[in-house]
Amino acid sequence: MDLTRRGFTKLCSTGLIVFASGLTVFITGCGVFSDIQTWVPVGLAALQGILTALGPLVSPGAAQIVSLIKIGFADLVATVNAYTSDTNPADKATLVAKIRTILNDIVKGFQDLLVALNLANNPIEVVVVDLANVILSALAGFLSQLPVPAGGPVGVSLKKGGVPVGAKVYKHTSDFKRDFNAACVKDGHPELQLH
Repeated sequence: MDLTRRGFTKLCSTGLIVFASGLTVFITGCGVFSDIQTWVPVGLAALQGILTALGPLVSPGAAQIVSLIKIGFADLVATVNAYTSDTNPADKATLVAKIRTILNDIVKGFQDLLVALNLANNPIEVVVVDLANVILSALAGFLSQLPVPAGGPVGVSLKKGGVPVGAKVYKHTSDFKRDFNAACVKDGHPELQLH
């Protein structure tokens, strides 16, 4: 097993299933799409914090997964930009579906990264799992805010080790940073805080 049972449990401690017809609380006040655009650089900085904590523990396989996560973030921003500039309702529906897929792919990338790191019995596991949980919760929060498709609500279940990941909708990027920084301090790594 790559992560300890404690690590899997800690990562999934909130245990919620995310539904795409969820909350409408915004980071910038302009909608989920501008919220995503505002958050992505912060999310990338948070990913870098995890990589800094890991240092030489990032194997070539894990580094490849990190590259895919970064590509996912770039694709997410590009697709959101396409959504906000398109006026055709059919195109918008297709782009929302693509945004949903990209968010799920990024979540899967983080989950694959945690497995690939093989941190069992390494003290750094605690901070890595806690920080990843903050990021995964934010991603799940974005999924919960996406418009409902024409066919009705889409149940989205983000899982780690078979246990659903909880969603958190952040009103401001500073709220995300506060949670991320609190996990850094709690786990004894204040140097990883986002500014």
